Amino acid sequence: MTDRESRRWTSVREYRSLLREQHEKQRLLDSDSIDRSELIFNLTRLINRLGQDFEALHRSSKWTWAGFRIMNVLWVAGPVELRDIARLSGASRATIWSGLQTLERDGLVTRSRDTHDRRLVIVSLTEAGRSALAEGIQLQAAREEQWLSLLSAEELDTLRALLEQIADREMDEPSSGR
Repeated sequence: MTDRESRRWTSVREYRSLLREQHEKQRLLDSDSIDRSELIFNLTRLINRLGQDFEALHRSSKWTWAGFRIMNVLWVAGPVELRDIARLSGASRATIWSGLQTLERDGLVTRSRDTHDRRLVIVSLTEAGRSALAEGIQLQAAREEQWLSLLSAEELDTLRALLEQIADREMDEPSSGR
């Protein structure tokens, strides 16, 4: 076993540097592709860290990060069908369904059949849900401020615009490439 194989990793920054070095040495990607790969690595890592942090934050309120996002969709959009919650929140239908179980059990949302199409389930935020969400929004805003406080107002505007542009882009389904 080489020193590199047995080594304990202590720094993500070091890993990121070694990843770039490895790409450059193997010449699998050009410089621009390496830059994009590093950007995606950083975004993925950030998304995972934010998800874990927000999950822990909302656990104190007895719901999940997905539950908080579900209630936000209902607060903004009003009563909607399950697939619309999934689309607007960016979560899978399975995640939404699981989150709804807890929220409904705790009296924060209700489910009912659509009056025009009985196959559809409509989800609504209850008054207890609105009240709980108001507190959750304050907790979330404070935590978001902590995460983003190192950026200036101008940097935040730029980052928001760039992320919206990427997030809203329509993409073709990936092919196997083989």
